Amino acid sequence: MLMMDALFNSLLVVSSGYAMYTLHPLETPYGYAVATLSLAHGLIGVVRASQNDGEEDECNRIRLITNGMMEIVPLPLTNIELYLRSPNPSLALPHMCFVVPLVYDMVAKMRDNEDHATETLKELTLLGNAVSLLFLGINQANRLYGDLAVIAFLGRYGSSVLDYYWEGLGSDFNLLAHSLYIILMTITLSAK
Repeated sequence: MLMMDALFNSLLVVSSGYAMYTLHPLETPYGYAVATLSLAHGLIGVVRASQNDGEEDECNRIRLITNGMMEIVPLPLTNIELYLRSPNPSLALPHMCFVVPLVYDMVAKMRDNEDHATETLKELTLLGNAVSLLFLGINQANRLYGDLAVIAFLGRYGSSVLDYYWEGLGSDFNLLAHSLYIILMTITLSAK
């Protein structure tokens, strides 16, 4: 199973590297930040998969924190980037509210006391940003925006369903969904 984990993390590293190569940090800073976070998450996953001996080490702790960041950060930052390009760039500002559940989640993971409030905040952030991206896609008649929202939604909830039926498959599906999201985000942001 570690081999599959290393494979899907490598796929995330490659797709993030492609995004960082394609996107310019001054033209698309939020998309570039998503690609950078994904690259760091993928690299930590590759290191963890190659050196996993079953013990709770620092790499697993960092991976847990970056995993929480990957659940929250990509969709709001992509929304900010896309709304700044829209006819109403002022609508990008409310998407900065993702910082509240992000900080709350990171503090909970550092203290090892996650609760239902953290999960509820993460769910509301994901659902609100997915609906917002669908709204923008309908207003601008851009199907790629809807595809981004669907991939983010399936990555979160599809992995839970798959993990329920086959233990361990959900995390691999989540990494695959993140890789697809990064590639589609890059295609969407690099389109003129």
